[in-house]
Amino acid sequence: MRSHNPGDHKGRAGDHKGRPRVAPTGESVCGDNAMKLPLVCFILCAVLIFGFRVGLQLRRTGDHGLRLAKQTSTATEVAATVLQACALFGVLVLTVLDTMSHLPGQLDLGLPGTIAGVVVCALAVAITMLSQYQMGDAWRIGVDASEKNRLVTDGMFKLSRNPIYSGMLLVGIGFVMLVPHVLMVCCAVLSYIGFEIQVRKVEEPYLRSSHGENYGEYCRNVGRYFPRLRGTRNHNSRVSK
Repeated sequence: MRSHNPGDHKGRAGDHKGRPRVAPTGESVCGDNAMKLPLVCFILCAVLIFGFRVGLQLRRTGDHGLRLAKQTSTATEVAATVLQACALFGVLVLTVLDTMSHLPGQLDLGLPGTIAGVVVCALAVAITMLSQYQMGDAWRIGVDASEKNRLVTDGMFKLSRNPIYSGMLLVGIGFVMLVPHVLMVCCAVLSYIGFEIQVRKVEEPYLRSSHGENYGEYCRNVGRYFPRLRGTRNHNSRVSK
């Protein structure tokens, strides 16, 4: 028969009195770091995609490249700007709430989801920054109809007419993985709608009026966000003829 140590009973009894379990120091540190990771990713994405690029543009050309203030002549232009701004602000708020553990109702994707989110965000930032760099002096945020910049069709722009927006869409997917909440999905959808309005209703008409048939031919050969399959490209070319 197994002997019982009175001290064991005392220890177990004490554990049943509602005392919280104290996590080991290493486990606590890892948990805190995991909670802060989405916010760290958001800050890095904002600095690299916006802050760094604006600073580089200002240093190289003396112009920050921001044209959102010029993009207010129609309700469509305002809607595109507002939707994108609301989506960005929503992601920031949700990320902060997640860091503070004040965002209930999340889907737990565990460590694989966190790793996948970080990888997708890193890939998205790389695509976005490379595309911004390849635009050179023609890079802008927003459209000023009085300007005419060169049509960039090389580098990443051989694969996508809007690789910067492609990268930003991937950023949204990455944050859905990092903060898997229905409201984060709503922010990603809102961002996509804003991009669609910006691209289809603001930027594409501007580029058509500025570059004419050169842009039309470019549209027939290159997809709006992602590369076109060869068969699709040939089909579109035949239709355009």
